[in-house]
Amino acid sequence: MNAAQNVTLRQLRAFVAVAETGGFAPAARMLHLTPSALSLLIKEIETTLNVRMFDRTTRTTALSRAGAEFYPLARKLLDDLARAVESTQDLEQKKRGTVRIACTPLYSSTLLPELVLSYRRKYPAITVYVLDSLNQAAMARVASGEADLGIAPQRAAPPELEQELLFQDRMAFICKPDHRLATLKRVNWSQILREPLVSLTQDFTSRLQADLFKHSSELVLNPAHSVSFITTALGMVQWGHGVTVQPEAALPLLPPFGLVSRPVHAPVVFRHVSLYVKRGYQLSPAAESFREFLGEWVGARKTTATD
Repeated sequence: MNAAQNVTLRQLRAFVAVAETGGFAPAARMLHLTPSALSLLIKEIETTLNVRMFDRTTRTTALSRAGAEFYPLARKLLDDLARAVESTQDLEQKKRGTVRIACTPLYSSTLLPELVLSYRRKYPAITVYVLDSLNQAAMARVASGEADLGIAPQRAAPPELEQELLFQDRMAFICKPDHRLATLKRVNWSQILREPLVSLTQDFTSRLQADLFKHSSELVLNPAHSVSFITTALGMVQWGHGVTVQPEAALPLLPPFGLVSRPVHAPVVFRHVSLYVKRGYQLSPAAESFREFLGEWVGARKTTATD
């Protein structure tokens, strides 16, 4: 134990350098030491451990039997120390920086405000920018590097993006409170499709149609109106232009529009929401911390929903 306490990091680095370079001269150059200073460090560790680390001749330097047994342990000790230092520095770097998140309008107005507030409480020195964008634009911003992360409905991502599922969001029927379907506890798609439907973009409508066709080829979408933003859709419904079907994340937006929602069945349809990152791109410590925080936050919400 006393010998272990007396071995220094300088001695360990000197020993590993000689073992890996195969000689005192190259090891001294690598460590920016004079040959005599390096020789002194090796002599000190040999004296402390009371073993000969190297077999030396005028021409060669090779690990002794004891040195060969000690080398992998010394190398691991230095590697573990380097990782510990790097991890500590990363934790410090995560306390400051900038994160840019491209997100579709629904989730940038419902999910992100709460999430960013919780994140900023933990990392008050990190600035978070929300780049609200339609689905394809959000992915394009991540691919171009304008955004660090993207949060958007699951789609076939371009090859330069990686996609991981965050959560699924059930679709809900939305109408005016005096609509005849508002009297029901739940509605089915056959009932909904007989009403003038306010849908979103072609991308949204096509994905929804594909989900319905999995259930029945008779469930055909024929929107009366197609708009780009969910607030526009809700405004159209508010003024009597029809009904709409949106993810349940939209439900907190309904009270100002005076609208109500009902669960949809036959079939139950979910929107799958994903996190997008640029493939092969090294996130900054701040962006990586937000990614980790997002995963923990989503996991906590899933646990709460299950309970």
